Amino acid sequence: MCGQGVKFSSMESNPCVYAYTDYRKFLLDWLTSRQETDRKFNRSEFHRRLGLPNTRSYVPDVLAGKEISLTFLDRFVVALELDADEARFFRVLVRFNQATTPEERELAFDQLVALNRTPRTIMDPRHYQYYRNWWNGAVRAILAIHDLSDEPRKLAGLVSPSITETQAKASIQLLADLNLIARNTEGCWKPTDHTLSTGETARPELVRQLQIQQMGLVQSAILDQGRSPDQVVATNTISVSDAGLAMIRRRLERFRSELRSIVHKDANAPSRVHLVSMAIVPLSKNPPVALPLAKAS
Repeated sequence: MCGQGVKFSSMESNPCVYAYTDYRKFLLDWLTSRQETDRKFNRSEFHRRLGLPNTRSYVPDVLAGKEISLTFLDRFVVALELDADEARFFRVLVRFNQATTPEERELAFDQLVALNRTPRTIMDPRHYQYYRNWWNGAVRAILAIHDLSDEPRKLAGLVSPSITETQAKASIQLLADLNLIARNTEGCWKPTDHTLSTGETARPELVRQLQIQQMGLVQSAILDQGRSPDQVVATNTISVSDAGLAMIRRRLERFRSELRSIVHKDANAPSRVHLVSMAIVPLSKNPPVALPLAKAS
């Protein structure tokens, strides 16, 4: 458990690796905590532990975005004084953060959830299951339109792309368990006004995993252009200043607010479910900004 592998005083302040979804943030917090509790510990000492006695730039480079190789991953495990379970989690965390494909990232995230040994539950497993599959949100929205009770086969046929009857049945059970849907007086499942509340540490990563799946839906929709006449996909490649980019971001946030307002104020009964996706993706590299590292004693 967290704290058992610590070799210095003030164990209570030692960061718990299971609470992190970013190994660089964990590394920075660990170094800061160690330097605050052990005045003899400094950046040079940590580099010596990594087998780099003649450099002080490697760790700042890692914090700024440099990837950790498999060779140095073993050295980090020793330098950070992680026990066996913590080391296993840290290795997967590094692989998760350095994943180059959505599939690799998704697999690593599943392993992080399975390996989490923290005594404090960081994420409710049911919340994880909700964000794990894109169709849960679609099912909830479809139930607002159609009057369905226990008809998973019919429900599965209403989802696009199609899901299985088993998946539809599991989705209804999950949504009911989370109090996101409830039966009305006629016995039909309908969305409630409740929303999910996840831990601050877990929520950004859960949402990110869902967004990866949703972007995959956009890609599939583009490839299958004849699937729906309502489909609109537009992209623009632009060159813009920092000030211009900030203005675009503000306009996107404003549009998101307007979008929610349109849906909320729509007096007509809903008749369809759509995914609306907006993204700003950089296509040029800017000089990296080094993250701060606590000063050596």
